[in-house]
Amino acid sequence: MGDSLSATDRATLTAEKGNVNMTVGGLVLTDAGPGVTYDALVRRIDERIHLLPRYTQRLQESWFGERHPVWVDDDNYDTHWHVHSTHVTSEAELARYVGKAMSSRLDRSRPLWELHVIEGLPNEQSAVLVKMHHALVDGMSAVGVFMVLMDMTPEPQPVPPVSEEESEPRQHSKLYHYFARIPMRNLSMTQRIAVTATEWMLDRALDPRQAESDLRLATGLVRALQKLRSSAAPLPFNKPISANRSFAWTTAPLDGLKRAAKANGGTVNDAILAAVSGQVARYLEAAGFALSSLEQDPVALVPVSVRPPGDSSGGNRIAVVFVDLPVSERDPAKRIALISERMRKIKGSAEVIAGSVALDMTGVVPPLMSSALSAMPRPRDDGGSIQNIVVSNVPGPQMPLYFNGSAVHGVFPVMSLNPADQGFGVGVLSYNGRVCFGVTADKWLDPGVDVALAALRAELDEVLELGT
Repeated sequence: MGDSLSATDRATLTAEKGNVNMTVGGLVLTDAGPGVTYDALVRRIDERIHLLPRYTQRLQESWFGERHPVWVDDDNYDTHWHVHSTHVTSEAELARYVGKAMSSRLDRSRPLWELHVIEGLPNEQSAVLVKMHHALVDGMSAVGVFMVLMDMTPEPQPVPPVSEEESEPRQHSKLYHYFARIPMRNLSMTQRIAVTATEWMLDRALDPRQAESDLRLATGLVRALQKLRSSAAPLPFNKPISANRSFAWTTAPLDGLKRAAKANGGTVNDAILAAVSGQVARYLEAAGFALSSLEQDPVALVPVSVRPPGDSSGGNRIAVVFVDLPVSERDPAKRIALISERMRKIKGSAEVIAGSVALDMTGVVPPLMSSALSAMPRPRDDGGSIQNIVVSNVPGPQMPLYFNGSAVHGVFPVMSLNPADQGFGVGVLSYNGRVCFGVTADKWLDPGVDVALAALRAELDEVLELGT
């Protein structure tokens, strides 16, 4: 008998039909170094894979569909089959490689993950593409693979084997014991908070009843809010997607976005959504679409913090909600104010508060968010979708991380496009004073991902000017 999948994880398998590929990932940019090579990363994974038991398991599906699939140990597991390497000489070549790698589905006869080591980038940099199926990513597992591969100091954290008394059957127990044994005396205050918060969230994940309860709240909220809204008006990028993907990325200073938000009575999330609103507006204009013809604002599905002001309980409260993007307002300051006002109304909604889930305030462990987003509403009975775009914005660690001894310069989310009419989406992750934006798009999006990225970059520059 194997381990059962949650209802949400089973839904991600079911969603993978036609041209929908439920593979997600992250592009990690690092300094080049001896630790960021094929052989070095295979050794690193082999040293630490016991902390993530799910990553050595595969799906076992019944022949005739009479029962749900389960996780079983892969008796033929070999890390070499999951790590790939290539050499590129430019960021444009890297972008093409990421798009191609994220276009193929993962082999369900093996553990559902891959690692791509990419060497040869300018300025003595390398990259690592982490690729996982959404069914593998229960929030904790997504963070787990990054935290296991990375360290908070240039010197890798030693990982002794787990003793028998610590080898509980629960999925995250080994990872929990790893963090519990990290020596705190040599860590900074920020690092200590990160370790403590990660421990706390892993301890929470060890309780299957609590995890299941949180997951029901997160996914149930999305479905409940769907019933309260009409279908979103289709836009030029809401067309059937192909099986091929493209990817582009950029960054912005976190402090600059904070200043711009504060100057206009909003939050960093408001400033980011203001930039995305402007991005959508510029993209629509580039596609020859007249903004004056819009009968309603485009709708974004995003996670937002609903933690009450002054709450010092030590955790955050995150809900997944629908936000109307004011694309017709071209003044970025007014857009921030409009989004801030809309957000206040959303956060005060009883449905949103009831459906929020507790997340770590440091951002090191944003559990369940990816699972909640994977359960986003499917097209409605009337043929329309509830949203035009997904903006996955979660906080990340505000401290430097190291990938096998090499400094990490950015972590850029690579999203799945789902439902099948979502031409592009924006993943956002803050890291060490920067905000990392990843734009995932259909390869044949017209205009293409470069236009979508240029539109975002231009709007970020305008928003940042508000804080100068």
